Amino acid sequence: MTSPLTVMTWNVENLFPAGHKDGPPDQETYGVKIAYLATTIRGLNPDVVALQEVGDPQCAQDLARAVGDGWQVQLSDHSDGRRIRVGVLSPHPVTVEDQVVDLPEAGLPAVPDVDGTTLTRMGRGALQVHVDVGSGLRLVTCHLKSKLLTYPDNRRYPKSEDERARGAGYALLRRAAEAVAVRVQLNKVMTASATDGEPGVPTFLCGDLNDGPDAVTTTLLSGPSDGDINRPDKGDPVRLYNLAPILPIGRAYSRIYQGRGELIDHILVSRDLRLRVASVDSLVDDIGSITESTDTRRPATVPDHAPVIARFHA
Repeated sequence: MTSPLTVMTWNVENLFPAGHKDGPPDQETYGVKIAYLATTIRGLNPDVVALQEVGDPQCAQDLARAVGDGWQVQLSDHSDGRRIRVGVLSPHPVTVEDQVVDLPEAGLPAVPDVDGTTLTRMGRGALQVHVDVGSGLRLVTCHLKSKLLTYPDNRRYPKSEDERARGAGYALLRRAAEAVAVRVQLNKVMTASATDGEPGVPTFLCGDLNDGPDAVTTTLLSGPSDGDINRPDKGDPVRLYNLAPILPIGRAYSRIYQGRGELIDHILVSRDLRLRVASVDSLVDDIGSITESTDTRRPATVPDHAPVIARFHA
């Protein structure tokens, strides 16, 4: 039996403790940020929140306690070089089903990196969980490679235009390989749970994909294209639908970069869920424009990404 359902995805921006080099400068600022996150989540009353940019696991526990009794958090074991990772927050029981970090043989198992090495793992691992709400749902959350470029010796600036172009190419290759890794995982688990050509466990893919809804790295995550959602076909067991087109006009973005709105935080759902969508929104009212500077963000108590929320009928 189905029931009404609300799912959020939110990049909470460098959720580190006070005094950390990427975290708030003092305990007071940290407390204000945790309170803002918790109040927002509690007010929206989601059944599950996909989180990105969780630093110290203790901060995630602080957030869960601040949201309310019974809320729990599960985190990926595979963070990046800055120690940020993805996670899932919910008032319902959450079971970790899998962690995706290795680039699979069925995907793009090895891609070159800017420093001459070969990458065989995702920068930040994806997390797959089962949430015990209604008849149960599967959620995969991920945070793909950003568009911020680095160069050999961890430089943030290129020595030539050739190096800049090459660095951008390496970043795109890495994001593509990570997207393919997530898609291969979805192919495996969605096919395994399907019966008689029908989708199995209701499935969400949520996260910071670091690109817009029409980017190749985003669209490939949907799986096979669909000509008519109202007509079942053989692609349904592995197909996902991006809810981006349903966002209200004027709110179809989740971050403001140098004055320009970008939709890089996405919720994709299986067909059964797409047919139950009641509303989708990006809660952009509190966010402001950012630049490449990270130091100026340390005192921020509102993340630079808006939460994206989707509600579903029973």
